Amino acid sequence: METKDKLKTSCPKEFKDILNIAIELATKLYKDTTRLSGDKYIDHCLDIATRLQNQEFDYATVIAGLLHHIEITKENIEYINRNISPEVSHILQTLNEMDYVIKNTDSSYILTTKFILNYVKDLRPVLIQLANAQSNSHTLSSIEDNEEKKKIVLRNFNIHSKLAEYLGFGEIQKDITEECFRITQKDEYEYITKLYKKENITTELLKTYFVYIKNLLQKYEKEIKIQSRIKNKHSTYLKSKKYIDEGFLHPIANIKDLIGIRILTKDKDSCYKILDKIWEQGEILLDEYEDYITHPKPNGYKAMQAPIIFPKIGKLPIEIQILSQDMYEYNTYGPASHIAYKESKGRYAKASHKYDWIQETHYSIENNRQNSREKFSIPINVNIFPDKIYSLTPKRRLIALENGDTVTDFAYLVHTDIGNSMIAAKINSRATSLDHIIKTGDVVEIVTQKGRTHPKPGLLKCAHSESTKAKITRAIK
Repeated sequence: METKDKLKTSCPKEFKDILNIAIELATKLYKDTTRLSGDKYIDHCLDIATRLQNQEFDYATVIAGLLHHIEITKENIEYINRNISPEVSHILQTLNEMDYVIKNTDSSYILTTKFILNYVKDLRPVLIQLANAQSNSHTLSSIEDNEEKKKIVLRNFNIHSKLAEYLGFGEIQKDITEECFRITQKDEYEYITKLYKKENITTELLKTYFVYIKNLLQKYEKEIKIQSRIKNKHSTYLKSKKYIDEGFLHPIANIKDLIGIRILTKDKDSCYKILDKIWEQGEILLDEYEDYITHPKPNGYKAMQAPIIFPKIGKLPIEIQILSQDMYEYNTYGPASHIAYKESKGRYAKASHKYDWIQETHYSIENNRQNSREKFSIPINVNIFPDKIYSLTPKRRLIALENGDTVTDFAYLVHTDIGNSMIAAKINSRATSLDHIIKTGDVVEIVTQKGRTHPKPGLLKCAHSESTKAKITRAIK
């Protein structure tokens, strides 16, 4: 069955008329144009729409994914508003604005990633961006090695894979990262692939462990959930490189989580019962056994985890993690999440409500998925990095500010000399006051006076941050 037919067949009948109109519009606008990889734009866009449909997102997102490559003209937007949906039009316009910044800023990748997450108040344009990046990652091999290919790979690896990580889309992150690794570091990728082959790290072996543990725990079948994964090759490469640098001759032998099994159960007591059952058949490497249930990490992280060898299968240690469903939710989306840990920049960081947006974002995404068969458009409302503002210079350099920061704070963050010589400012090409509070996405232009080296004392009242006030005070003195 062709992609187009699959898309139509899986669509609820209430939305089929709108989907057909969108397919007709896409076919008309894309015509027979092809991409750098040689595939047709219409086929690529049908693939994006299908990816979003398979993830069970609402049909406003699916259709926006189908139309994501159309030119944002007044005529096209009016047609979509009139014949498809204003929500689809809004998603496309936000996606276009976001994509423009990604492709035109010379700011750091991490700053660009955080700008995107903070800029969108409805996450759906980002979902399309991720689906597009994932699709593109599998066509890059067919593109000649040119500057455009390099740019796409770098954006995929440094921006899109990180967006997927922030939003909890682990499989998308892994897929994008692995393809970028394969393309950009061919020798290293091949080296890890050979190591995996030598150690028999395959989906068949993963399934063997999964079935073995499932049978081992069949007594608890109704109250457990088992997840399994093979460590991605890029992570293995980074870890093995570290061991090589430390002088180990067989680095992969020191990596104990090439295969990982997570066992989710109902409560704390069940965790220990399951551990006892596994211990009957497995050899736990006690030096690396961690009981974070009895002794949680400072941020509240709870789980039991250890490398375990199951002699009946082989000598390979695999990582087993045991925890309750509540612990998993807290570790994954709560104050102990991976992202909260990374953002806190501290191994011993305590739990904080500063990262409540992670769980709120997760709930909003799930709400979209759970209701996508009944409602055509379900906004995924988010407020990510709520204490930050990300604005731009006219040359699209990103400037990170705090909530409440003003034009004056912006000028001094660009450069102290810019702040000291400032006489006026514009936001989005319109004149504004120097105490105007900046919003994410604002393009701020500072007008300076040549030869001016000291600000007027009154400028102090226009500053919000203590750092800016200190700079102004020093300059006045």
